[in-house]
Amino acid sequence: MRFDNHCRTRRLVLALAAIAGARSVQAMNHTFVLRTPLDADGFQMEGLTRVPFSEGLLRTARSSAVLESKIIRPPEPFDDLVGSWNAVLPAGARVEMQVQVSSGPDWSTWYSLGTAIGQSKKHLEMGSPASQEDSRGLVDVDTLKLKSPAEALRYRLIFSAPDRPILLRLAAVTVSDSWAPVEPPPWRPDSWSPEVKVRGRSQMIESSDYKHDICSPTALAAVLERWGVNRRTLDIAERVRDQTTGDFGDWAFNAAAAGALGFEAYVSRLNSLDDLAEEIALGRPIVVSVTFGAGELAGSPIKASRGHLLVVTGFTREGDVLVMDPAGPSDKKTRRIYDRGQFHRAWRVNKRGLAYLVGPLFDDRRLTVGVPVADLWASPRRESKAKPALDDRGHLTQLLYGESVTVQRARGDWVQVLADEQDHLVRGSWQGYPGWLRADQLTAALPSTPNAVVRTRQAILHKEDGLLVLSVGTRLSRQGSRVRLLDGSQAQASEDALIVLEAVPNESCRPLILKTAELFLGTSYYWGGRSGVQPDHTWGVDCSGLVNLAYHVCGIDTPRDADKQRAKSRPIARQDLRPGDLVFLTEKPRSKKVDHVFIYTGGDGLIESCPDRVTRTTFAERFGVKLDQIEAGQIVTTALPKPRQRKIFFGSYF
Repeated sequence: MRFDNHCRTRRLVLALAAIAGARSVQAMNHTFVLRTPLDADGFQMEGLTRVPFSEGLLRTARSSAVLESKIIRPPEPFDDLVGSWNAVLPAGARVEMQVQVSSGPDWSTWYSLGTAIGQSKKHLEMGSPASQEDSRGLVDVDTLKLKSPAEALRYRLIFSAPDRPILLRLAAVTVSDSWAPVEPPPWRPDSWSPEVKVRGRSQMIESSDYKHDICSPTALAAVLERWGVNRRTLDIAERVRDQTTGDFGDWAFNAAAAGALGFEAYVSRLNSLDDLAEEIALGRPIVVSVTFGAGELAGSPIKASRGHLLVVTGFTREGDVLVMDPAGPSDKKTRRIYDRGQFHRAWRVNKRGLAYLVGPLFDDRRLTVGVPVADLWASPRRESKAKPALDDRGHLTQLLYGESVTVQRARGDWVQVLADEQDHLVRGSWQGYPGWLRADQLTAALPSTPNAVVRTRQAILHKEDGLLVLSVGTRLSRQGSRVRLLDGSQAQASEDALIVLEAVPNESCRPLILKTAELFLGTSYYWGGRSGVQPDHTWGVDCSGLVNLAYHVCGIDTPRDADKQRAKSRPIARQDLRPGDLVFLTEKPRSKKVDHVFIYTGGDGLIESCPDRVTRTTFAERFGVKLDQIEAGQIVTTALPKPRQRKIFFGSYF
């Protein structure tokens, strides 16, 4: 299932609803994922070398190696931490994850979160650490539980590879505080997505030695089968078994076992049922942990549990939760429907929203642009220090800091993606704009819900370690005079550079559309340009990029290309044109395809990015007649760059 326009639009609706206060205030659950080269910036490495992104992240270059994260500061203090990782370990190789926390200048000791050793049968033998407890906290099998909240953390992976190298694909830590909303977020019927098909697997049909203890590997096996790897439940159970305790439910070990089978898998604590709904919209079933007492989860095949794992597969039209529950008495009796409020309390309140996020390494993986502007190309490019050409037709568009992409596949250090905020019409279906990005421009971090947007052509943000220059249209989460960045840190931004992002864009946005377009007046036409941050300060945008950015500042995501902008706009007559509406030209007088777009400024005025520069013009200058002499669908003659006949149309997004 592709990350289609329904899912992209739904995410924007959720974000804007949050701005308007429609969603409940959420507790602090936050997951930090090391997945891309950009995620590893600031990490200390000894005995490790980078590998092409299509292969993974890092490979050991010596028999012993260490990867240590930079200092990580979550949005709020936390008292709970779970780590996870994915690695390919040859026989005899060993990896251990450790974590350290701080609530001030002093750091705790390093706590071990478990060890894995590669086996000759191509799976891992894993063991949780011996009892660890001190004045700051204790490690309870797979979870670091703190006795008082911490404000910062860092983690490290210690590798031993005496014979063959270890390949690391991913590492993650998820933190939380103890508070959770009593009630789930309200259900919106328009957020419904089809149920993800997961074949039922019952733990209860296995032998008595296992059946009461293997809910976690049973749920994991069902999800792996959904992704094409069909293994016996007991095979998965042996792969995840904790050799120290004999248990099968160690969260990090379940993720590691899925990673060893070629998947991306990590432990996360999600904030709400809305987060589960987003995963379902991506076609991804989610393994979650629940705790409930007698009568607290109606319809459950077991009366109560201190910790039970099951698979969320979707939601009913009314918002209740569809699951594949391994405790069902048979494979065919595992599908259950749980009341929305009861499930919220069993999962989000009692288990802090714990989930295993499991899926293919690249196919439909969601990543985020982590640089001020990223260039989207028609195909992977060889590295070159030469300045790109203004008219390079292989340069498709640009993506801004914090914008989302859906990865389709990887080739070396390049990834083929769909740019989620820039709609594109393919065979009658809207999807993200397709192209290729460099992997080192992407991060696994998901942005906080935006409530502000950059209004100036460039905004200079002051960070602890330097400056960050962001483009007009960049959406950010502002807290007072500071904004939260993707890596969890904060930066100072001028209040004049940001404005409130409209929760529900409306007619009042029209002046802002014009002001945003005016920022680029006099700049050079740049094929594929869609940013205020360019290789040369005199460079600007192309015609549809100008429209896309001007509307983006107002919270409206138009398609990227002029032809698609017309297709998604509302056709209007000439007399209905208002400032901020769009004027379209076709390629030829008998063609339906649009290849140029203007922004109407009122009266006889227009702003356009033409083949020379971004400029003001008028209907009279461009077509030899004033607006009041033109009707939609009429053939007009353009004067630039040479006389040419085309059809003209008018469109509005209001």
